Amino acid sequence: MIRSFAALCILTSLSVPALAQDSTPAPAAPADRTQLAACLRDNGASPAACIGAVAVPCVRAASSDPRGAEAGCARREEVAWRERLGLALQMASRPLDAGQRNRLAALQLTWESYVAQKCALYGAGQRDGLQPGRQAGCELREVAERAIEVAKSLPRTPSRRPQSPPQIIR
Repeated sequence: MIRSFAALCILTSLSVPALAQDSTPAPAAPADRTQLAACLRDNGASPAACIGAVAVPCVRAASSDPRGAEAGCARREEVAWRERLGLALQMASRPLDAGQRNRLAALQLTWESYVAQKCALYGAGQRDGLQPGRQAGCELREVAERAIEVAKSLPRTPSRRPQSPPQIIR
């Protein structure tokens, strides 16, 4: 009971991107964060095209053991997506009252549990050598899709341009 209350408190603050994990993961590598941001900027209309933007080249670079690199590469990209998800959740929670923030936190906790179970089941159905990579890939896809979904729900603030050039008053 105390553990679930503590988890709910953490979720309510939405300050930890990896909400279902007991420890805070290391931040995304700056190069991974930059690569993902560039892909999202270039594919603004279809952000789902960026899922795999870090993991796929990472696996290809591990030419000696690509199967062995799948899980690590997927987790590496997942960290970058989780950061984006955490920021999107924080932005989404700002205008909410305390009750709505609690409901959002409960929804996110339920979603984290669903993803963990779904991907564990998917991974368990794979051949022995493929299980870790496929499960990590499933988790990457789910986290990325959730980050995209939450980001799309945020209100857009149009960039404001001055209607006329600023005038110097003397």
